[in-house]
Amino acid sequence: MSVATVARRYAEAMVDVAIAHNEVESIDNELRVFAETMKASRELHDVFASPIVSHTDKLSLLDALIARLNTGQMTANLLRTMLKHHRLHYVAEVYDQFRRKMNERKGLIVAEVATAAEVGASEQARLGRTIEQMTGKQVEFKFKTDPSLIGGVVTRIGSIVYDGSVRTQLQAIKERLKRGESAI
Repeated sequence: MSVATVARRYAEAMVDVAIAHNEVESIDNELRVFAETMKASRELHDVFASPIVSHTDKLSLLDALIARLNTGQMTANLLRTMLKHHRLHYVAEVYDQFRRKMNERKGLIVAEVATAAEVGASEQARLGRTIEQMTGKQVEFKFKTDPSLIGGVVTRIGSIVYDGSVRTQLQAIKERLKRGESAI
């Protein structure tokens, strides 16, 4: 079974639990913190992925992490279940799927927007309205700057990329010139 399939199954179950117990925000935060902790420490990730380290030692370590991170009961149950089934080292993927599933249920999409320079609040709002009109959904933005774009905007929504960057337009002109076509 693929990592994506495993992560999706755990995430879907956790979304159902979070909604049923009205703990969406706290579970989201706890999973995020645990996933970030695992990502930040390669050694920690490797311990939970290792077949050599005993289950008892892994459980002791997990319980210590749960206590240190002040993780709630619902999230702790998920983490212990993942450990029992040798899946705890996939917690970052589970968290990503959890966020995706929660966003789907809220009718929210995430748009990753790269621009050559910082974008002001009014431009962000205008872009948000445009994307919301295109998709018919609420949009959560993640803005970043990428000076290599020269100008324009590259927007990723899921697996779809809208590339309006000057860099890409110049590359297209270059390719047409190489083929002997008109650049205009």
